Amino acid sequence: MDETAARPSPAARAPTRRWWSGLFWKCLLSMLTACWISTILLSLLGVYMLRRELREDMAPPALETSMRRELAQLGPMPDLAAVSPAQCQALLQGLLVRVVGMDTPKWMYSHSFAGGAADGRIAIRYRDRHGRVCLYPERPSAPLARALEQAGQDVAADGIAAARTLDRDGDWVSVAALPLAGAPGASLGVGQHAADTTATFLRMSSGESGDMVWLAFYLLVISAMASVAVATLLTRRLGHAEQVADSWAAGDLDARIHDRGRDEFGGLAHRFDRMADALGEVIQVRQQLAVSEERNRLARDLHDTAKQRSFALGLQLSVLDHLNGRDGEAGRDPRQGALIKAALGLTGQLQRDLADVIQRFTAPTVAEQGLRKALEDTFSHLLGGSGIEWRLLLDGVAERGVGAHHQHAGQLLLIATEAASNSLRHSGARRIEVVLNSAGERYGWTIQDDGCGFAVNQHESTGMGLGNMRMRARTLPGGRFRIASSASGTVVTVSFTLPEPQGESA
Repeated sequence: MDETAARPSPAARAPTRRWWSGLFWKCLLSMLTACWISTILLSLLGVYMLRRELREDMAPPALETSMRRELAQLGPMPDLAAVSPAQCQALLQGLLVRVVGMDTPKWMYSHSFAGGAADGRIAIRYRDRHGRVCLYPERPSAPLARALEQAGQDVAADGIAAARTLDRDGDWVSVAALPLAGAPGASLGVGQHAADTTATFLRMSSGESGDMVWLAFYLLVISAMASVAVATLLTRRLGHAEQVADSWAAGDLDARIHDRGRDEFGGLAHRFDRMADALGEVIQVRQQLAVSEERNRLARDLHDTAKQRSFALGLQLSVLDHLNGRDGEAGRDPRQGALIKAALGLTGQLQRDLADVIQRFTAPTVAEQGLRKALEDTFSHLLGGSGIEWRLLLDGVAERGVGAHHQHAGQLLLIATEAASNSLRHSGARRIEVVLNSAGERYGWTIQDDGCGFAVNQHESTGMGLGNMRMRARTLPGGRFRIASSASGTVVTVSFTLPEPQGESA
């Protein structure tokens, strides 16, 4: 089975995305959770602060002062035998409103008069001189009822004001009772029972179900709108990054995210772009090293096979030439001797060509040494012992620009090597110069000698590597090739375009 043929595409390997796993729903759930938690925490804090205020408003001294003021305005309390229970309830309700209604925070349902009286957390108790008792509301909370009864008993026993407070496990009870003038044993008591903060909050939530529904709806709408804004913004940026990642997976390492945001995602995208740059450079270096290894292998194979066989062929032709002339001039066939001499010449040329090819294959690469060092080593091996002087005139800015593109620099090295080899073999030159310069994004690469020159038109199709140099020049970005030759020398010029090195254009 062919595994490569069945290999899925990057998009096919991606996990299936469900609608509920989208960024919008995750943002909505996160924001709803955050809103509810913050609302609950703020409400608990508000209940705690209001509970502290309530303890000050409903402290026994404050209740005593308020009751004395209201009793002075009301006058004597009636005997319970003379009024009905309903009349007593109405009287106590009005008195309780005047005693605690203005001093208790009205804007908090859990501690307001209506809410407190409804569930027995605030109450008033009247005991006449005959021991009859009237309560409003009829069923206060158990802790509050006990505290009111004990305070009334203290007043009946001592004849002076009494107070009761209880603060246990978050529950707080405050009661104040006063004796009534002109009615021995009669008393009037008012008290408040405040539960702990959590219980108060839960009572608020259950008591205001309508408001809680509106609050939930409000939080849902706000969270949905915020989620749409956040998800839309991030989805667009993430979608572009995903497309670039798919391009990378498909082998296109030139694609970039180019996210302009200055937030965390923008920083991450910038790092991914730099990673792609580094990965592209690593792949390019590996490819060049692979090419270098292949060239070295070919050089070894040529040296061990073709070159050795051409050398053996030359030896055999030399032996044949010797045998042909062993009997003297009388026994020599002139035509056979001429053919042997021509074959020996061709064999020698073949050996020199093979040596030249092997030398080029084993020459150092730009990726390994850089353009200048590779040129120096190549020219030293190629022109060593020939008597030809050579020099390199490489502009620093241009050299850095070309050095950033190893593949293009390798083509320039091969063009210069071919031109120098032609000068060595055919022109009789004594001097060779290699010049690299640049003007903005346009670069110039010139190889010049002082040889005898040649007819360019005659040699264009017959050899000397001119076609190879022209082909290599055209592989460069915007590459142009020109050669001029005269009796004073030959000039090979290559012009091409590369992006300006970063930092040089500033």
